[in-house]
Amino acid sequence: MLLKPEKKSFDAQFFDLTPIIDVVFLLIIFFMLVCRFMAEEQTPIEVPDQIQTARSPNADETPLTITVLTDELRHVTCSVDNVKLKQVDKRDLAALITSAVNDGLDQRADKTVRLRCDKRIAFGQVKYVLAGISDSRAQRLDWAVLAKGE
Repeated sequence: MLLKPEKKSFDAQFFDLTPIIDVVFLLIIFFMLVCRFMAEEQTPIEVPDQIQTARSPNADETPLTITVLTDELRHVTCSVDNVKLKQVDKRDLAALITSAVNDGLDQRADKTVRLRCDKRIAFGQVKYVLAGISDSRAQRLDWAVLAKGE
């Protein structure tokens, strides 16, 4: 009796590289995109010291100004059109800002709020002021950063 040699299946010896190549190309594309974004995020930004307008606004067209400053003890103080607001808890600050902005915008034709902040204040301290402005009847927000002491 003659024995026939067994047929060897070449499928068992090789595996499909297509999914691995797809994953490698996707990883290369991902890292190329991430590296590009990281380079663009480190662009320095220069803010002008003074802003001049093309025309002088009328008294009723001047925007309502909210100034947010910090003192040496890192306490944040807010004022709306040179009227200093009382110190309240952060959760109550949004409601206080909303009512002050609504009262200030009642007499104005321009429903713009100008927010001026000290550059040393973190966003986490200003977010309650922004929440109060967003809940008010303000239609536009101009945001400037004060370089106090420069």
